[in-house]
Amino acid sequence: MNPISQVATPPSSNVLLTEAYGASVPAESKTQTSQSADKVSLSGQAAKAKPEDASIKQEEVSFSPRAVRAQKIEAMAKDFFADGQFSTADIPKLIQRLHQDGILSDGQLNRLSAAGFEIPQGNQTPESLMQFIDRQKEQLGKAEPDNVLLKVLDDAKHVLEQMDTADGKETSQLAARVSAQLSVFVNGDVAMSEADKQQWQGLKSTMQLAASMGNSQQSSGQLSSYLALSKRIT
Repeated sequence: MNPISQVATPPSSNVLLTEAYGASVPAESKTQTSQSADKVSLSGQAAKAKPEDASIKQEEVSFSPRAVRAQKIEAMAKDFFADGQFSTADIPKLIQRLHQDGILSDGQLNRLSAAGFEIPQGNQTPESLMQFIDRQKEQLGKAEPDNVLLKVLDDAKHVLEQMDTADGKETSQLAARVSAQLSVFVNGDVAMSEADKQQWQGLKSTMQLAASMGNSQQSSGQLSSYLALSKRIT
């Protein structure tokens, strides 16, 4: 397992490209015009006056930090989760993206690390988390149709499908609850292959990241409670 602190990297420097272009008009080409022509020109300019007030209002429009953060989360979800192919192998890249975009701060990453956040390692490219959830649901449905883990898997799948709203109260709190429930299961005395254990750990870690993105949990302290629970379980 890799600690989360080894994955997050600072944002790369942006390169500003500028271009200058234009053409000067020789002084010799300027000619005198008659007084009547000046009046016509001024009249035409007044008739085609630019609506400066509307332009100024447009420039004054700005987004709040929370709105900007929500846009970044939507863009992240589109890049990582929209196609349903997100896997445990993508977790390091996801952490880097969340940190570089300012979605997760250094303090939040430190709290995750203190809560036992781990990055699964595997020798081969694993199946996507969506595929893993569906496979586990199929197996459990046949063997133990009343197993409470089926509901946990349904909730986890819902979070993965709603990652573009991870900053919202419903999605982030659901992710935090699923993360705590998965901690109980992953650290329990359950026989499973090493590959499956890595997948369960990856699912739990992804839920932890989703929970950390929630605005409401960061302000209310609910996230800290779930992380504390997760740490006690581990």
